[in-house]
Amino acid sequence: MLSIRPEEDRKLREILTALCSESRAKVVFLIDKAGQLISRSDAPAYTSNDITFASLTAGNVAASEALSKLLGDKTLNHAFTETEDEGIYMSLLDGKLILVIIFEKFASNLGIIRVKLKKYRPLLEEIIHRIERKSEQEQQIGKEINFDDIDIDNLFE
Repeated sequence: MLSIRPEEDRKLREILTALCSESRAKVVFLIDKAGQLISRSDAPAYTSNDITFASLTAGNVAASEALSKLLGDKTLNHAFTETEDEGIYMSLLDGKLILVIIFEKFASNLGIIRVKLKKYRPLLEEIIHRIERKSEQEQQIGKEINFDDIDIDNLFE
């Protein structure tokens, strides 16, 4: 799971909100493959149970990836589901995160969504890579500390 600082979350929300606005979508989610909601666009008009939606989306993507492998494909790049009024477009970022765009079919369409996503995908991937590098550096610092050399009993005397 990604460890995101508030300033990184603000930047992610900024980009997701811009993508949502330009593509005329209702809401954009960024979810990890374990079903954890990472971030989302600011969309006050959209209400849902974000946690449940994130979990169900991750399950849907996992099932779609398994079907894709059964058909001989190595990866699943994107998936699309639609209801009578809405479309749900799911796209994988670096094979680790799921970007979900929900839109009303009368306001937008799959073509607009995919064109706008091409513009914002590199920005999102750049931020994600920066967060991952920071996490790796923080983990490395923890490995460099030799706790055997620290006298914990006398540390706070």
